[in-house]
Amino acid sequence: MALAGVRRRPAGAARRRVLLPLTLLAVVLAEVLLPPDRRAAAGGPPAAQLVPAVAGAYPPVGTLAVYVARVHVPVTSGSIRAVEARSARMAAAAAGNAVAERPFPTASMVKLFMAEDILRRARNGQLSLRPDDPVLLQEMIRSSDDPAASALWVRYGGGRMVTDVARRYRLTGTTPPAVPGQWGQATTTARDLARFLALLPTVAHPDDAAALLGWMRTATPVAADGFDQQFGLFGTAPPLTAVKQGWMCCVGGNRHVHSVGVVGHRVVVLLSEVPRGVGYGEARAALTAAAAAVPPPRTG
Repeated sequence: MALAGVRRRPAGAARRRVLLPLTLLAVVLAEVLLPPDRRAAAGGPPAAQLVPAVAGAYPPVGTLAVYVARVHVPVTSGSIRAVEARSARMAAAAAGNAVAERPFPTASMVKLFMAEDILRRARNGQLSLRPDDPVLLQEMIRSSDDPAASALWVRYGGGRMVTDVARRYRLTGTTPPAVPGQWGQATTTARDLARFLALLPTVAHPDDAAALLGWMRTATPVAADGFDQQFGLFGTAPPLTAVKQGWMCCVGGNRHVHSVGVVGHRVVVLLSEVPRGVGYGEARAALTAAAAAVPPPRTG
């Protein structure tokens, strides 16, 4: 995230309940359930143990919000009682630290919301994609391309995209930017980002979810503006992990460096805020130290 808005790069800017439609109420949101002896193979300790480990690994350079959730998968059968039981298990598989529901500037995390909303509206016939839109969407996610995001923000309603996603996924801490053009200053929480990515496979069209996650899995090591993206979860998770990185300076005198990823069956969200005097190198290293506490998914 090198740009906090559509036209202006401020001094010191970076080089970078879900209210489901009634038709989806019959969809069971089910965890990939494994017996206890195989729980480690799915990705290690429960979220309630993982969150403090990740937060504790973060050096004392700023504030870190952590949230871990289980990815939802749709199935086509099951009683209402089964739906309720599985939903309860999904809730139990999520956890966050004390600041997980505190709003942070999104930086480039807002690009995830933009891509989902544009793809959905295009599929529903609410807009017609221009010839260059597919490339802009892909590069906005893979290379965190700010000019691409700015073009799409202007073309497709700006803050409307954030509001629409927040309503459909019931993201209670997510809002458009106070200054309409400054898309990087939209706000969200670690919990909301985790909820969005966890529910993506069941709320979005399967092809749209696959496209967005596919772009995240092929994130480029270097962003469009030359910023090194290999920090946080991108610096520690296995290759082809679906990740999105964000960075921005300076809102409220602070620098923000974020990293989200789908690691195995888990969504992990790390949102950080450091004083402006803390450089990007130190901020990235701190986030990478926290991400290193997330165990890789295991197979077999």
